[in-house]
Amino acid sequence: MKHTFSLVIVDDIPAVVDGIAHDLPWDDYAIEVVGTAYDGLDGLKLIQEKQPDIIVTDIRMPKLSGIEMIEQAKQSGAKLIFISGYSDFSYAQQVLNLGGFDYILKPFTPNELLETICRAKVQLEKEKESRHHLMDVERKLRESMPLLRQEYLNLLVRYSSHPETVKEKWDFLNVNMNDHYFTVFTVEMDNYYTNKAGVSDVELQRFSLQNILEETIRTFTGAVVFRDDINRFVCIVNDRADADNEEMLKIAEACRENVERYTRYSISIGVGTKVEHIHELPITYQQAMYALSYNFYTGGNSVFAYPIYAENHATYVKFSSEKERELVYLLRSGATSKINEVLDGIFSEWKDSQAMPTPDKVKMFWIELMVNVRNAINEDLEFVEPHFFDRKIHKLTYDTDSLTELQSIVAEICHMYCENIGKKQKETAHVVINESIAYIREHLHLNASVADYAKQVHLSTSYYSNLFKKVTNQSVLQFVVQERIEKAKILILQGITLQEVAMEVGYEERSYFSDVFKKKVGMTPSEFKKQYQN
Repeated sequence: MKHTFSLVIVDDIPAVVDGIAHDLPWDDYAIEVVGTAYDGLDGLKLIQEKQPDIIVTDIRMPKLSGIEMIEQAKQSGAKLIFISGYSDFSYAQQVLNLGGFDYILKPFTPNELLETICRAKVQLEKEKESRHHLMDVERKLRESMPLLRQEYLNLLVRYSSHPETVKEKWDFLNVNMNDHYFTVFTVEMDNYYTNKAGVSDVELQRFSLQNILEETIRTFTGAVVFRDDINRFVCIVNDRADADNEEMLKIAEACRENVERYTRYSISIGVGTKVEHIHELPITYQQAMYALSYNFYTGGNSVFAYPIYAENHATYVKFSSEKERELVYLLRSGATSKINEVLDGIFSEWKDSQAMPTPDKVKMFWIELMVNVRNAINEDLEFVEPHFFDRKIHKLTYDTDSLTELQSIVAEICHMYCENIGKKQKETAHVVINESIAYIREHLHLNASVADYAKQVHLSTSYYSNLFKKVTNQSVLQFVVQERIEKAKILILQGITLQEVAMEVGYEERSYFSDVFKKKVGMTPSEFKKQYQN
């Protein structure tokens, strides 16, 4: 039987309400207009009474705005379609916060509104189907596989057994599969440990996943699916004697696609090779687990086949000493902006090759590099958070599930070091330049050069000049002239002769001093003195 969805329309313009309610062929789309209102307060009462599936409402209305009306109605599950003029477009963020389905700007055509409402209806139908699916999953949850079979299968894929004993238990537990030719899939729920769902929701997710795997595989061949870990399942799949591995990859891809289509999460799958007998299942299981570890590279939602990745087992991860030296140099110089570029360069030396090393080798590569870097710059570090490095290395070793996460941790380590060293260098630079400034102010009467000032703080002329400008935002000479002029002003107002003032601030010629003073102050020394004496 076709389901009809209810619709409520709220707008302070009667012509708009009547046009939407009566001029569109709602019966053709299995939609029923169950009520209309011309202000927010009446709209609130109508919504609370009718509990509609779809609400079309203006934003600006008397008594209550459309947003206030929806907030007070607390109508969960209804699809909210807001209509309003261009001047109200700033309300779009509030609409999103309320979970609005769409936002339509006036003026709009009837077809535009009809198309939006039909999309909302399609979404409602999908949600209804999803709820039915969830109810079905909950029912099947009560009919799950007995614990005895679960324990038996877990042992079967892990440990070698005598062929005759295995066959007897297989028959006794009535495993609904052929007893020859198998391939094992290991299936892992992606990002499981970042899932914030409650215990009951997580359990439903697990059972839903098992149900999808079972139904998908059994459209191709016989299989049994069981839990292997808190976030992992094992699929023992019947294979054909003459089939190649491509057929199993096709089944695994179908499983991945169906989980992505029917749930809110994704999975990664490792596929082993075919074995003939039940007691050989540990072989294909270990192969599948090895292949599954390569989801480290993709971050999930992928299928990995053992023969492809086993060929790269001997791949050695290495990096050039030049890149390591460059990274150390950048950290010591505090060049934060170039850190990511250098890390990407080190990473690209091996990541683009066809041979993909095992995730453990990749982790060891970066751990070794970080330890080498730490040892190289350790003497330059100060005030680093206690145990920062140890905690990050521990996370790299044990708690890193993807290449993206690994790179993020490495970048965090390097940026922390770079920031720390840069802070130390900045503090050192301020001490040196402040010492130099004090010297300059005490020796303005000397006709000293930039080289003389640099020598006084034991720095090269070029490095001193750059450092001085970095700290003061002025060149050395600009600062000296500024200080001389300021001191000259004080001396002039004290009544000292112009010739004596010029000598006190490092100018041998009175006329040259007067020219510099006028250029900087905008008046001659005499004019300056006259202005302030008056």
